[in-house]
Amino acid sequence: MGDAQLELLRRALLASGVTLPDSSATVGRLFMTYKTTRPRGRAWQLERNLLRPFVVAHWRRPASSLGPGDWVRHRAHRRKAKTRLGRAPCELTLNMELKATKRMLGKGPLADCRPVKTRTRRESWFTADQIAALLDASGCLRWKHQQRTFRALVAVMADTGLRISEALGLRWDRITLRGTTSVLGKGAKTRVIGFTPRALEAMGGLDRHVNPHVFVNWRSGKTYDPSTVRAWFKTAIEAAGLEGVKADGDLALVPHLLRHSFASIADERGAPPRWIQGALGHAHASTTAVYLHRNEADAALRMAAIMGERKPARKSPTHRAPTEKSTRYKIARTFS
Repeated sequence: MGDAQLELLRRALLASGVTLPDSSATVGRLFMTYKTTRPRGRAWQLERNLLRPFVVAHWRRPASSLGPGDWVRHRAHRRKAKTRLGRAPCELTLNMELKATKRMLGKGPLADCRPVKTRTRRESWFTADQIAALLDASGCLRWKHQQRTFRALVAVMADTGLRISEALGLRWDRITLRGTTSVLGKGAKTRVIGFTPRALEAMGGLDRHVNPHVFVNWRSGKTYDPSTVRAWFKTAIEAAGLEGVKADGDLALVPHLLRHSFASIADERGAPPRWIQGALGHAHASTTAVYLHRNEADAALRMAAIMGERKPARKSPTHRAPTEKSTRYKIARTFS
């Protein structure tokens, strides 16, 4: 095989997303090569942010010299670093960084590194009354258009189970007269969701713009950024006095908890699990089970009822030797 054929084969492998091993390549060079093989868009931005800490720290380092010890030291350093939110990244984020780094470097340098065990579910969620209190707390925001937008966003996310990115992507021209719309979720999967009267009423109070999206900033004419909504959410949580909702182990109360609240409230009100799975856009029922809390609550209430209505144990009968009179009585009853 000639040099020209080898070069064509190398380009074909790079185009298909395969990272070729190169003992002399540095981490920075592998990153630039890997970057050319990835499609542009929101997915690449998220992956780039996961790769950035390790790539910046080992930019001039030959990839062949890396080992599991380098990742252990990098993880220890990341646990002490602060993100833009003012706190260190959680273990789940570090596991995602490891997965992205191994995908970029191939199976060689960090093949023996394993992710640490983390929690797979959020324990915090809102009840229907707490969501109503959150809607009433929208008045704490400064401007009227912020209050209307936040109230509509909370109503939509709590009553439909949409992610924050899916809610911000809603369009007026996609909402039918029946109050339904199609949503493009993760993995380019489309599902149909229906709006409640509360959500439709809240959206009806918003102004229409040239931009066909529902949640549009009246100054810039663009859709709101998720970081802006998170800042509003934090302010409203403090105004409503809902900080105590946060369960042990959860770092903060974020808008994504409205999605968990939607599933838990729907399950508590008797919605079939398959309907909830379809509304959330989950491919597997096991993923939907992470969002449900009714089974655990029902079991706890049953145990409380058992313990609250406990009766004293019956005393065991005293065994006595049968007398002649009792024996004669039993025999008479048997043949009567």
